[in-house]
Amino acid sequence: MTPFALTIDGRRVEAAPGDTILQAARRAGISIPTLCHVEGFAPSASCFLCAVQIEGRPNLWPSCAMPAAAGMVVETNSPEVREARKTALELLVSDHAGDCVGPCQTGCPARLRIPDFIARLAAADNPTAAEIVHDDLTLPASLGRVCPRLCEQRCRRCQAEEALSIRNLHRFAADHHRQTAGLYVPPRAEATGKRAAIVGAGPAGLTAAQHLLRRGHAVVLYDAHPRAGGMLRYGIPAFRLPHAVLDAEIDAVRALGAEFRLGRRLGRDFTLDDLRREFDAVLLAVGAQGSRGLGCPGEELATPALEFLEKIVDGPAPRVGTDAVIVGGGNTAMDASRSALRLGAKSVRVLYRRTRREMPCLMEEVEAAEEEGVRIEYLVAPVKLERLDGRLRLTCQRMELGAPDDSGRARPVPVPGSEFIIEADIVIAAIGQAVNLDPRHAPALDFSKWGIAVDPKTLATNLPGVFAAGDAVTGPDVAVRAVAAGKLAAAAMDQYLAGRRVIGSPEAVNVLMGRLDETELAVLLRDIESIPRTPMPHAPLEARRTTFAEVELGFTPADALHESRRCLGCGCGKAIPCRLRALATEYGVDPTRFAGQRRQFQRDTSHPEIIFEPGKCILCGVCVEVARQAGEDWGITFYGRGFETVVAPPLDRPMAEAFKKSGRRAAELCPTGALMLKGMGCAGCRLA
Repeated sequence: MTPFALTIDGRRVEAAPGDTILQAARRAGISIPTLCHVEGFAPSASCFLCAVQIEGRPNLWPSCAMPAAAGMVVETNSPEVREARKTALELLVSDHAGDCVGPCQTGCPARLRIPDFIARLAAADNPTAAEIVHDDLTLPASLGRVCPRLCEQRCRRCQAEEALSIRNLHRFAADHHRQTAGLYVPPRAEATGKRAAIVGAGPAGLTAAQHLLRRGHAVVLYDAHPRAGGMLRYGIPAFRLPHAVLDAEIDAVRALGAEFRLGRRLGRDFTLDDLRREFDAVLLAVGAQGSRGLGCPGEELATPALEFLEKIVDGPAPRVGTDAVIVGGGNTAMDASRSALRLGAKSVRVLYRRTRREMPCLMEEVEAAEEEGVRIEYLVAPVKLERLDGRLRLTCQRMELGAPDDSGRARPVPVPGSEFIIEADIVIAAIGQAVNLDPRHAPALDFSKWGIAVDPKTLATNLPGVFAAGDAVTGPDVAVRAVAAGKLAAAAMDQYLAGRRVIGSPEAVNVLMGRLDETELAVLLRDIESIPRTPMPHAPLEARRTTFAEVELGFTPADALHESRRCLGCGCGKAIPCRLRALATEYGVDPTRFAGQRRQFQRDTSHPEIIFEPGKCILCGVCVEVARQAGEDWGITFYGRGFETVVAPPLDRPMAEAFKKSGRRAAELCPTGALMLKGMGCAGCRLA
């Protein structure tokens, strides 16, 4: 048995008689990907990911089954080989009946690991749930009160009943941890000696600070306001987001090592050049705290909504008199109207130029305002504002909807001769917001029509070491997208500070099934009973009208346990260790390249230890061999021919009978989520 040599990727490699190319390469530390091969099992060469080029031979060859030979010259990573592997992977994922992660998670801009934290809540493991939400959101208690719930719009419960209450659950996880264990302060890496400046201590800046600090960098945050929080503090009233909650989450960033330099404004107290000289990297994360006018004569007499809300925070509180009018239809208009009630106004009217259907705010905020006594008038626009005898006189005009405008919403068109007058003590303009960043304060920066121009993958500006995130880039947007931008900016800045290539945070490939048909939905619902959505407790209505105390009181532990167990667990319990997904990400796979009619989603939960989802099977045959070696009475086998081939227990037996002895080993060796151990995260996996 004389050893011999061959060449793999330009290296001389020793091999023994009987070795395959894959074995020889692995022994030499050369990695060749494979999904179907298990050492000790006969090679099946079914996935073709281990394909290699052999000098002097046409085509590509599966290295797991090809014997090594003396003098053989092998290439394992040439462009032709990589393209073949990519195609093989795209063919595999095109027929994959399963979601890598739950649709709720892909719907969250910050990519909160929703199925994971909810699985922990459902298991009464509240500390781990809190760890997940803090790691992904930085401000989970604050967002748990104001987030627009984009994730819930993707929840598969919506196909049958009300969505899972995801926002209220991550609020509970954060609140419960703060109330029982104190501030959540994550571990921090060893100091790198690098320093970063962040301009803007709102959600984007605070998030970036937390993630940079965790990576060992020093961070200084600048903000023009006397207190940190940005729009979370100065644009959202305390009855929706109590300052004590926000302060606690800011204190956690401070406890991690952040330095705050407050009351300092870019362009007035320092310049961008000053920061670039003092720091190794700079993030511009200024918010959209400028207000737009009414767009009519006399608009200067109106009080900007953000100025109105800011005075409530820092004082003195604005006087609203008896009659207050708010012009606008967004969340800020609702916040201003509900605040005016609490400041003593007897009559509060909101004027909106479109209909209720076109309002850009959360409908729950509209309903809360109406419940408290706010009157909303639709298809009304301001024409002129003037002051007469100490009162404001607002001339308005009725509108009707015409053709869609650039936003896709129906354009409001004036109705001739429909003018009427409203008298008020205060008129609040809640028309829209603008970014308070004068290009003259950063003349070398490139700007877009929305704000600072950046590379969308890294948030890097045209200036080396200068990044931008949040409203400063996108214009006015929701806080959860600012948090997502802060995470991305921190990842890119960390790469820059470490001298690595700046690539941002590329996402793993996600295979998504899309909308399920009734049969598939029934599979998910079969093991989960129909449970109504847990209602959020509210403060009494009379108390709400007279105080800025919080309106929504939060879930109890029993509420959270009840609601979390409504989760269908749509995501794959093997999404993180799944080798198919990892390789698809490494090779830049497009899951839709060969997309066609996919297989029906199925799930067998009969086994006490494992879940079987045949739509994720790639026919590697590993489970078949595991059952054979274990001497299973029934085992599992191949059925059909060509594209119709499937792996299943004989005679439609359940998995509980197929794997009486070797189910756990089969699940551990399965390269995809076709076989999963229970307890990995999905609803079916949680079943005992």
